[in-house]
Amino acid sequence: MTSLEKKKYYVTLQAGTTVAEIRDEKGSATYDFEIEATDVEVGMMRDLFNNCMHGDFMMWMHGHTLWSDMPDRDNDEYDDNLRDIYRLIYEHGTEKTRHDLEQMGLVKLFGLNRAGLRPL
Repeated sequence: MTSLEKKKYYVTLQAGTTVAEIRDEKGSATYDFEIEATDVEVGMMRDLFNNCMHGDFMMWMHGHTLWSDMPDRDNDEYDDNLRDIYRLIYEHGTEKTRHDLEQMGLVKLFGLNRAGLRPL
């Protein structure tokens, strides 16, 4: 298999994506979403997970600093990363995954089905 071939992955997201993972085997563990993606696309998603974890930590750090305007910027960056994660999940998701995202209200909230979304 080449890095450009798509295969199934199982994505788990938990509160704030602090505990997030992508597995290529279903196994007995629970998962939130099923996607079909290339190794490169999965790498991009893992980078976004890391960005969210870093952003979460920075929000906590700046939240404990008086008179700082940094939390707003941190929140915006965190939101952008989270939106990009859900966009990738939606773009590469199975029919069930897309349906689940629609039922959760995330497609409308993040505008995931709009044409012309900014590229990663």
